[in-house]
Amino acid sequence: MKKYLLFVGSFSIAFLALQILSGMLLTMFYTPSGSWEKVSSISSYVEFGSTSSISPLVISLIALGIAFGTTKLINKKSV
Repeated sequence: MKKYLLFVGSFSIAFLALQILSGMLLTMFYTPSGSWEKVSSISSYVEFGSTSSISPLVISLIALGIAFGTTKLINKKSV
């Protein structure tokens, strides 16, 4: 049970950290697609739905690898 909780905890922390890092990078490198000439004629339409280049599945798999490695490392030290 202890190994299971360690794995779930390390996966959750790694996944959260990777999501925050991904969000920060996407925010830093975002460039709006509008020009200043169009500012006077902005419509009230807001477009949502652009996808990120890093899919959540990839982030989940990376977090899974980090959690697996962390669990192995901690179990190796405790034996």
